[in-house]
Amino acid sequence: MILPFQNYIRNGKVQKQLPNINRAKALINKAEKRLKYLPTLNQETSSIVFEDIYNALREASQSLMMTQGYKPLSHEAVIAYLRDKENLNTQEIYKLDSYRKLRNKSVYETEKISTIKTKESLQFAKELIKKIKTKLKT
Repeated sequence: MILPFQNYIRNGKVQKQLPNINRAKALINKAEKRLKYLPTLNQETSSIVFEDIYNALREASQSLMMTQGYKPLSHEAVIAYLRDKENLNTQEIYKLDSYRKLRNKSVYETEKISTIKTKESLQFAKELIKKIKTKLKT
């Protein structure tokens, strides 16, 4: 369950620092490059590609946090920030959190991710990263 963003600050899962626009831009660019240079997607590579897509989503999301002087120490804190501070809709938050859980299963339990789920996550990542990049420009 994703708690309110303030809980992550109180519990030390988010650190306050000076806003860093240059690092934020570098991180969003890294996220875009990560998607651009994904390995070929097939049944054998699907889990690895999914993990890279999730990392691109996390990096892009963290870039927004950097502009406000936040450094997350938990993936859940990133999602809470997007929900509470950037007003992502319920469906976007649900998808992002489900991808977080699926990524954890892939990394820590070696659960295989289907190519269908990976393609779905790639489309979502492209849309969300575009949305985040627009927010960074304003």
